[in-house]
Amino acid sequence: MPRAESLSERPMSDGPAPAGPRHAGGGTASTVGSRRVALAALSTAAVGAVGELSALLWESGPGSSASAAAPGGPAPGEGGPLALPDALKRTVAGGDEGDTGDTSPDPSAAGSGMNDADGASGARGAGGARDGSGVSDDGAQAASPAQAGTGGAAQAGGAAQAGTGGAGGANSGEAPFSSGSGSAPETAKTDVLDVYRKAPGTADLEASSGLAPGLRLRTSSAWHLARRASIAATAEIASDIETMGATAWIDRQLAPEGIDDTYAESLVSRHYGWSRLSALEIKRITGDHSAKASPSVINAALTRMRFGNRVLAESVVELMADHVYVPIHGKGEPFITEFDVLLRKHALGRYADLLYAAVTNAALLRELDNTASTKDNPNENLGRELLELYTVGRDSYSEEDVKASTRILTGNGNDWTTMSYVYRPEQHAVGSVDVLGFSDANTDASAGQRMLKRYVEHLCHLRPTALRLAKRIARRYIADEPSDAAVEAIAKAYLDNDTSIASAVKAALTHPDFAASVGRKWRRPTEFYMTIARAAHARVAVAHGDVNVGDYFNLGTYGWLIKEAGHEPRMYGSVDGYPDTAEYWMSAGITMALWNGAQNAVDGDKRESGRTDWPTALSIAAGQPALETARRITWHLTGYAWADAELSGVAEVLAGLPGTGTAATWTVTDKHLPAFAEHAVRLCFCSPYALLR
Repeated sequence: MPRAESLSERPMSDGPAPAGPRHAGGGTASTVGSRRVALAALSTAAVGAVGELSALLWESGPGSSASAAAPGGPAPGEGGPLALPDALKRTVAGGDEGDTGDTSPDPSAAGSGMNDADGASGARGAGGARDGSGVSDDGAQAASPAQAGTGGAAQAGGAAQAGTGGAGGANSGEAPFSSGSGSAPETAKTDVLDVYRKAPGTADLEASSGLAPGLRLRTSSAWHLARRASIAATAEIASDIETMGATAWIDRQLAPEGIDDTYAESLVSRHYGWSRLSALEIKRITGDHSAKASPSVINAALTRMRFGNRVLAESVVELMADHVYVPIHGKGEPFITEFDVLLRKHALGRYADLLYAAVTNAALLRELDNTASTKDNPNENLGRELLELYTVGRDSYSEEDVKASTRILTGNGNDWTTMSYVYRPEQHAVGSVDVLGFSDANTDASAGQRMLKRYVEHLCHLRPTALRLAKRIARRYIADEPSDAAVEAIAKAYLDNDTSIASAVKAALTHPDFAASVGRKWRRPTEFYMTIARAAHARVAVAHGDVNVGDYFNLGTYGWLIKEAGHEPRMYGSVDGYPDTAEYWMSAGITMALWNGAQNAVDGDKRESGRTDWPTALSIAAGQPALETARRITWHLTGYAWADAELSGVAEVLAGLPGTGTAATWTVTDKHLPAFAEHAVRLCFCSPYALLR
C-alpha cells in the first residue's frame, strides 16, 4: 500500500540533509555544502585573535559598502552606514561587502517579500508614517521608566511625539515608536533586567567540542541546563536554576500548571485565539477556509517560546510534535488546531494517552489516509507508521503485523459535518488479530474502539517502544548519539512510571551523561532566533498575525527568518518530523542563513514592538570598561565564558572602534551607543558559542 504523501520518504531522519528543499510552500536556506565546510568556518572564527572572531560581523544598513571612516564615524541613519575596520568586515551573503541590509519582508504585507530597510524612510525621520498619516508604527522600542523624558516614547492620541531622539535603541532621525492605539509597548521588568547587570557567573563545566574544534567551552551547570531544557535560553532562566537548584527547577517545570504564564497566554488569547478552537468552530468562523487558522498555531507557539515561563513544557511539546508528526499545512490542516491542543494536553503525561488521542484525532487520521481505510479497502499508512514511527521501530515488526495493525484501525475516520473524529463499526474489519504479543478475537465491530485503546496501550508498554522514545528524548537533551546507558535509564523511567513522558525527560536531564554533554548539541534555527528575541525583552505593541484584524498569514520578522532557514514549525517534508542532529542543521547554507538573519533578528520586529533597545536590556552605558562589559554581555547572552582574545573584538565595537589604545583601556562609547551595542550583540550571536545548544 502507498504511504503518506511526502517530499522525502525515509525513516526517522538523523542523517545528512537532502540536497534540495525540505518542505513545500516557502523559501528555505540552501542545504548545499557540508558539515566540514561549516566546521572549518566556525573553527576559524572561534580562535582567539580579534580579527578572526570579529570577522563574523558584517555591516548593517541598506546598500552599504566597505569604506574607511574615522573612528567613531557616523551611525546608520546619520550620514551613512557604520564603517568598520577591515578586521571586522566579512561578506557572508554574497554580493558587495556589507550589503545585507534589512532583508525581512514588511510584516504588514505577509508574503509580499517587500523589504523594510532601516535607512529608506525619510518620512520616519520626520515622525511620519509611510502612508503620510503622520503616525508611525515603526521605530524604537519604548524606553524604560528610568529613561522617561530623555528621548523616550510618548504617545498622545495614538501619534508619536517628535523629540530629541527616538526611544530605546533608535538611531538619530528615527521617529519614536507608536502603536497607533495610544499605548507604548511594555518594557521588561526591572527585576528581570537586574540579572544582566550582574558580573558573569562561575563556569563550573569545561569541555571541548567536535562541533566547534579548537574552542574551549567554559559554562555553568545552570546555563547548560537552561540551553538544553528551553528553546530560548536566557540569563534569567539560568538565574532561576541557580536560585532553585537544578532538580527543584526541573520538577517545577514538569508541573507547568503551577507556573504563572499570564503574559504569554494573554497574547495567545488576544491575538491567536483560533489556535485553541475546535475544527467545527474554525469552519464556522472562517466560512470553511480553515487555512486561515493554521498560522495562528505557529504564531501561538512562537509567542510561548518567546514570552512563556513554562519553558521545559514548550520544549517537550516541540519534541513530541516532531515524534507524532502532523504538518500544519498538510492534509490534516482543517483539524490542526485541535491537534495542537491535544499535544499540549498530553505532552508531559502518559505517552499511551497521547498516542491513543492522536490515532483517534481527525488530523492524524486524515494525514495518514486512515479516513479512507475500510474493511473492503484497507490503507496501511497509519497501521505501518503506528509501528515504525510511533512505537517499536522498523526492525521490530513484520508485514503481517502491518496488515493486522491496519485491520485494527479500520473504521476510525472523520465526519465532515461535525468536523470531528468518528468511529464507523460498519467499516471495521472483524476477524482475529495478532500483533507483537497483542491478540484479540475481534468478532464484534462495535467493540473496535475499545480494542484499539488496548492495542495502543500494549504497544506503548513494549521495550522497543520505550527504547525508541528514550533515544529521541536523549537525542534532544543529551547528544546526537546518546550512550546506551543513558537510553536504557530513560527507557526504564518511562516504563517504571506507566509510559510517563515527564519521568523520561527528567531521567534524561538528571543522567550523568547530561552534565558531560556540553558542546555536543547544535541549535536548530527556531532556537537560534527565539533566543535572540527572548533576550531582547521587548513587549508586543502591534501583534503580527492577529486573527481579529484578518492578518492571518503574517508570521512576523522572527517567524519569517525561521521559515527562511528551513525550520518553519511543523512543516518538515517527511512523516517523521524535523531531525535534531548537528549533521543536519550545521550545513554551510543554513549557517550562512543564520549569520545573515541575525542582522534582522538583533534589530527586532520593529513593527511589532519597536527596535530592540540593547543598551537598556543589557545595562550597557557610556564610560563602562569595554572589556568587562564585553565579558558580562557575552556571558549573559551565550552562557559561555569567552577568552580575552575573543572578547577584544566585542570590546572594540562597544568602544566605538577607537582606533587607538587596547581592550584593557577602552571604555564604552558615548556616541551612537545603540548602534554600536547592536553590532556587539550581533558578534555574540554570530559566534559558535551562540550556535551550540
